[in-house]
Amino acid sequence: MESPYFLPLLASLQIFFLCGSPADLPAPPKLSVSPEKMEYLIGDTVSFQCVAPTSKDKIQSFQFSGTAGWAVDIRTSRKAYTYTFNITGPKDGGSHTCRYTVINRLLRSVQSKESKAIIISVKDPPPPPTLSLNTSRGVVSEGYPLLFVCTAPGNTVEHRFHFYKEGAEVIPGSEVKSSETSAQLCIPQSSQNHTGNFTCAYEEKVEERWILSFVSSVVTVFVKEPPFAPELRVDPSSAVVTEGYPLRFTCIAFRDDSRLRFHFYRDGVEISPGQGGSEITAMNPGNFTELLLPQTPRRFSGKFTCGFEEDVGGTWVPSPQSKVLEVTVKDPPAQPELILNPPSGEVREGDPLLITCVAYGISSEWKFYFYKDGTEQFSEACTRNHSFFSIPAAEPTVTGQFTCRYEERVSGKWIPSPLSQAMMVTMQASSLPIPLVTGCAAAAAVIVLVLLLAVCICQRRRGRVHWKGLHNKDDTSAYPLALVS
Repeated sequence: MESPYFLPLLASLQIFFLCGSPADLPAPPKLSVSPEKMEYLIGDTVSFQCVAPTSKDKIQSFQFSGTAGWAVDIRTSRKAYTYTFNITGPKDGGSHTCRYTVINRLLRSVQSKESKAIIISVKDPPPPPTLSLNTSRGVVSEGYPLLFVCTAPGNTVEHRFHFYKEGAEVIPGSEVKSSETSAQLCIPQSSQNHTGNFTCAYEEKVEERWILSFVSSVVTVFVKEPPFAPELRVDPSSAVVTEGYPLRFTCIAFRDDSRLRFHFYRDGVEISPGQGGSEITAMNPGNFTELLLPQTPRRFSGKFTCGFEEDVGGTWVPSPQSKVLEVTVKDPPAQPELILNPPSGEVREGDPLLITCVAYGISSEWKFYFYKDGTEQFSEACTRNHSFFSIPAAEPTVTGQFTCRYEERVSGKWIPSPLSQAMMVTMQASSLPIPLVTGCAAAAAVIVLVLLLAVCICQRRRGRVHWKGLHNKDDTSAYPLALVS
């Protein structure tokens, strides 16, 4: 039974010892090829037949070789042998020859002269395609999609595309979409297992056969661990701010080795620069950014988050968003109410005056301020929503315009209210007390009676006339009325 052995040509020459001069060597064999073609394609099956001339010597083997450096040795006792192989590339082209070996009369192995060479031409594979990646530097964060695009040169024939990682046909879980001239390999969520060298190739249909192209240049991918979600902080820390007062957000990324771009969101919608009077400031060294609203508008209550993008290999890779911070923007403090006692605001000198300032809010800490004609008179810090300003004995200087205001503590800050409505306090004109008036009137009456009595006494002494009464027959007209007592 014939036994073919594939050995390098040099080893074959070392194994077989050639005896005699070249003229004494056995005649060369005849070499033929089938099929005969001007140019062979990769994948073609080629058969070389080596036929030894008639000889009394026993055939021991045949040797086939090519200029690309390959050689085979086939052990057989037949007079002819056909060696068949598939063309796999340009290395199978070039010059091909064969020899045979016989056992001579001295029982020594003698190799024949070399056959005439047959030169075959192998068509080069199609040119390599171009492989590109959606990140220019090949570095991505884990979980980020990878998109490879393999593009064949020209567009005249139909193509079939192949993607490889480390030389193996592409990975499970990936998706390939092809057109006539290009194909896309999409990896929706990359993992660190996708780190490695990627290439691609295509098959081109020639003479009803698919010919594989040269492989593209290597694209190296490095998948790094994904970024952590940033931390969002707010000032005031209670996340409650009064309308018109500052509100500051700070977004902190736990990255310090990459370029970062920060974004702030309210109710899921990104806050654009300048919205609501906001100011976004990137801080050095760049791993955090602040969003400041110097005068917070009422409509800015909501749920706030932040995130950042990291420059990974020329691609901006987004981080997860931070935890949600719910911020409440409350109305400014309401105007307080100023209450006077007496309510009319008219007070007599020496009488008490009580002024009360009432706040309408929900704070647990208050500061109250009282003013007269715009000048502060009294202040008090308390935990109740009202305060008293008491004047035990009014003096003329109390006359004037009184107002008040308060401050309430919100998120560690004292927020002032507007001034209350102004209330006028006046001094009432002085009058005598009722007991004194009554006493004076009685004294005056006594004085009048004394004076009248004195007049009567004087008149009686002057006329010495005494009232003795009147009789019916007396004529009253004869008596002066002035002398009647």
